[in-house]
Amino acid sequence: MVDLFNEYFSAEDQATLAENARATLYAFISRANDFCDAGCVRKTARYFKALFSATHDEATCPVIGLYCGGCQDNADGFIATGEPAVPCCTQDALDSISESIYELIADYSNIATSIEADLKAAVEASGVSTEEYEAMKEVATEQLGCIEETYDTLSESDCA
Repeated sequence: MVDLFNEYFSAEDQATLAENARATLYAFISRANDFCDAGCVRKTARYFKALFSATHDEATCPVIGLYCGGCQDNADGFIATGEPAVPCCTQDALDSISESIYELIADYSNIATSIEADLKAAVEASGVSTEEYEAMKEVATEQLGCIEETYDTLSESDCA
């Protein structure tokens, strides 16, 4: 793992990554404490238990691994009812996580492209064809897009 890290990140990039990781960790701890102090753990668990129960349905969402379609429709329908409303502290936490992910993507997308090229080569070396690899990547991209749409629906819904 260290060799892989050293391959993709210069010493300067590694120092910057460590500094950013440290700052992110401290911010996370602070936000996590606020989240817990506000009693949000229980509220969030209750909300997601209801959301996951509404999402899973033998007829329309028998397997959550393929989220697009029935699973997404069920989740989005549950969120649209607003009953129960997503806790505001949950919505704030999700927005913070999403913001961090987008910043990470923006900061390191060039490295991700290089890693993806190496991953593709390794997968193909294991006997998976380029067509199969691209098909798997397309399915994963589609599924992530549907999850992002549900996140947007949740993020834009009224909270309580």
